[in-house]
Amino acid sequence: MVRSLLLTLTALGVVAPLMCPAEAQEGEWKLEAEAVLAVSAVESDDPLAPAPDGLLGSALIAVSREDTFDNGLTLGWRLAGRVERDAPSRPAFAGVLGGCVTSVPACSPVGVLLPVSPATGLAAGGLLFDDGAFASLETAALTLQTPWGDGVLGADVGAATRLDARAPTVLRRVSVLSAGLDPTGLAVARSRNDVTGSSAKVSYLSPRWLGLRVGASYTPDANLRSADFDPEADGPGRAGADLENIWEGAVSFARQFAEQDLRVRAAVTYSQADSGAGLAAFGDYEAWGAGLELEHGEWTGGVRWLSSNNAWAPGSGDYEAWEAGLVHQAGDWRFGIEAGWATDDLTVTEGASWLIGVGYDLNEHVNLGLGWASAEADLPVPAGPILGHRNARNDGLLVELSVRN
Repeated sequence: MVRSLLLTLTALGVVAPLMCPAEAQEGEWKLEAEAVLAVSAVESDDPLAPAPDGLLGSALIAVSREDTFDNGLTLGWRLAGRVERDAPSRPAFAGVLGGCVTSVPACSPVGVLLPVSPATGLAAGGLLFDDGAFASLETAALTLQTPWGDGVLGADVGAATRLDARAPTVLRRVSVLSAGLDPTGLAVARSRNDVTGSSAKVSYLSPRWLGLRVGASYTPDANLRSADFDPEADGPGRAGADLENIWEGAVSFARQFAEQDLRVRAAVTYSQADSGAGLAAFGDYEAWGAGLELEHGEWTGGVRWLSSNNAWAPGSGDYEAWEAGLVHQAGDWRFGIEAGWATDDLTVTEGASWLIGVGYDLNEHVNLGLGWASAEADLPVPAGPILGHRNARNDGLLVELSVRN
């Protein structure tokens, strides 16, 4: 079904602008390309939380077009794909952090399977992932812009991600927060209110009135992995919630105060879904999120929060995450720090991570970044018939080079 939808959208994106040539202003095809290479020297001495072997990379290519018709409607089409090599044990943020086994009841409340957090894709045990470079579809969607709002159909992020407010990141792609390449392999904070990734969906976003804008999305099935999130992360010995019928909504406020040279952006997001796993332990999913961004002169700061019930029917399986960042832009230089904290009662893990760095624009197409990243987490491990914990920490130096058209 998803493949058929994507093929249909691709065909419509090519054919639609040609169907009404006399009624549309001349549109242009746009090509966007970016490649990021990151080399890190991160110390890691815990086999339960291995750091990457030193080389990470990401390449994005996107094709888009917009045509504006005489009636004021604008039809947009975008197709984007990414090839990425993240931490091999943590592709698309998902993975295993811990040494839980099913023989310990506290580790395996599902019985013979270890649960996977739907908010993060992380599990407390099972075979470690060992994934190399992989390709993912990031976007294949049509957008219709009208005076009454925008509609989006296809594989793309939902309204909660489109309208949220978030903490700024220091570098182009490397980060210890929700998205991007994780040089530590140990980041646990994911405060983005998104359990669908780029799975096929329909979205509506209203016009912005007095700074306010609302949006909603519906996703029939969360089944498409993007570079930053895998909604179907499970594997041998693990059980996922298999979310379906996902609804998400957001309210956004954005305002520029010229006299104070201050820009404010804030958002509240919500998502809920059904579990299609067929396991009594998984039930309805619910998550609330909020964020705030402030920009004053050359300074930008932000914070974002997420609270989720992890679709855990018995309760006491909540996930909570905070992310914060502060960045200073001085000409071609960019300095900043970012940090995240999270606790997950379902996978019995908690941790914090931070990154401090500097970036420099060599020209309008090339950026060079340097940073120090650190992450620490308490991982669940068996301690005889009960559950114990072991502290793991990965930190080290990294260099990022990004090239874009």
